[in-house]
Order: sequence, then structure tokens, then C-alpha cells
Amino acid sequence: MKFLFTLICFVFVNTKCASKRIKSSENITENKKAVFIYKHYTRGFYKEYHINEDKILTYLDYQKKEFTEKEMTPMDWAKCLELLTKIDLVGFEKFEAPSDLRFGDAAQNAELTIVINNTTFKSRGFDHGNPPKEIKPLVNHLLYLSLENDR
Repeated sequence: MKFLFTLICFVFVNTKCASKRIKSSENITENKKAVFIYKHYTRGFYKEYHINEDKILTYLDYQKKEFTEKEMTPMDWAKCLELLTKIDLVGFEKFEAPSDLRFGDAAQNAELTIVINNTTFKSRGFDHGNPPKEIKPLVNHLLYLSLENDR
């Protein structure tokens, strides 16, 4: 009897969490109220990208006085949202970096922050160009967009 009760509770909790994740993903796609902030830095170097529905803003220094700006295409924005819906935002802050080269200055530090309707999700630090596997497709797409902005 205890086993049956435990099994029923487990199934109920899992279906409730999965449906919540699906609803939040649909909400993001419908409202398009998301901002992606990707930054990478070392001693003496800093770049930060703010990517939203309208534009890509690239800050070139710590003080955020120098910047470049580029229009965001609807197709690129749709791809960002599609990749976002594939990420489990509940565990976003716990994704583990595959390498630790940034601690010995062998790679730049990087962070990804996602702001959705005033809710902020911030990743742990990782090596620039080598993000956790759960967010790798999104980070690669954001870097592709930001590199286009640097030209």
C-alpha cells in the first residue's frame, strides 16, 4: 500500500513539473520577453553581448561606454527562442562546465544570463567556447550572432 501511494505521488509530481516546463516554454515563444546576456572576460579584456528581439548590443569595455549595435533579424530571434525552449531552466544554474581552463588563465571566463519576464537565470562560470552541454547549442548560436556583430 505504501509503495502504491509513493508511486502515485511520484507520477503526479513528475507530470505536474513537465507540464509546467512546457507551459513556460510556450509562454516564452508567444511573448518573446527574453534577453540573453553573454559575457566573456580575462584580466584586461571584457566583452558583453545583450541579445533581444530587436537588437544585438556589444559592450567592448568594463565601463560599458564603448559599444556596437546591430539589428536582430526575426529568423535569428526565432532560432534563439527555439533553442531556449530546449533548456530546462529549473536546473540552469546547476549545469556543470566540462572544463576548468579558466582558473589557470588558459581560457577566458564566460557566463550566460537569461532574463525572462523579469526573472533572471544565471549560469555558473565556464570556459569561453566550451559551455555545459545542456546550453551549448544556444551559446554557439549567440556567439555566431555576436561574431557577426563584431565585423
